[in-house]
Amino acid sequence: MTFEQLQQLAFDIGLDPATHYTSQTQRIRTIQLQRGLEPCFVTEKRYTCSEICEWSKECRKLRAQWKL
Repeated sequence: MTFEQLQQLAFDIGLDPATHYTSQTQRIRTIQLQRGLEPCFVTEKRYTCSEICEWSKECRKLRAQWKL
């Protein structure tokens, strides 16, 4: 999903387009919360998740991510 598509999706479900998000991950988790879902995108849950959603492919990609 491109950045523009993600912005449009956020707008379509009523999120303020002026809201600043620090990352695409944060925006997707906010969309999940708005939809009444667990904000699980790129969390530890991805290793055992068997659900198919619009972010499944991106969520399960291997990536380096710093933990603070």
